This record gives sequence, C-alpha cells and structure tokens, in this order.
Amino acid sequence: ELFTMFFNSVTNGGKTTLAEKLKNMLPNCDIISQDDFFKPESEVETDEHGFKLYDVLDALYMDEMVTSIHNWMKSPASSGVVTEEPQNTCDNLENVYILIVEGFLLYNYEPLNDLWNRRYFLTLPYEECKRRR
Repeated sequence: ELFTMFFNSVTNGGKTTLAEKLKNMLPNCDIISQDDFFKPESEVETDEHGFKLYDVLDALYMDEMVTSIHNWMKSPASSGVVTEEPQNTCDNLENVYILIVEGFLLYNYEPLNDLWNRRYFLTLPYEECKRRR
C-alpha cells in the first residue's frame, strides 16, 4: 500500500524538520523536498529591483518533481527508502510505503493535487518566521 502526505509551509516553517522526524519513526518512509527542484540561478527571473524571484513556480522544475513522485509511486520498494531501522517504528505500517513531500508551493501546482492522500499546511507566528530567516 502507498501513502503520500504533503507538508506545505513558508520557508523555514518546520517542514523539513517534521519530515525528518517522521522518517525516523515510520518504516518504509521517504522524503521528496521541493527545494531539490530549484532551477539554477541563471534560469531564475529577476524583478525590476534586481531581486531573483525564487518564490514563484517558474523558479522550480515542477514537472521533474511530479515525475519523481510518480517514479516513487511505481516502485517505492526499490527507491532506497529503507536505509536503516527507524526508531520507535509503528509496526502496523510495515506493509505501507510512505512518501512525504514537503515544500512551499505544493498546493499552487495543479498536477500535484491528484497525488496526495493527506495534506497539511503548517503555520507559525510572523515573529518566529522572521527570526528563523
């Protein structure tokens, strides 16, 4: 059985930390991070003030991200998911392959909407977000 959960949040909102903690607890769990699909700086548009526009879908190879998720779904057992014994394993999930997808623009890209079983939007207070940046 396959199970996908998506975590969306602002940059530095705790997505990666949560995903890594869950990966350590859940058997057969893997993570795909939207951050791994950024285009090279030379391909990212610049606004009228000279700032790179990283907070838009065009700054990412979203089609490659979708392909990576589909590839994992086709063959989760061969994706290198189980690299070590998770701590505090949930034994009733031994026959379930879990994919956590984390990013900041996941719900803005239509092709991803058919791929999740559960999705979460993580929030944090503005001051905490500002402190983390």
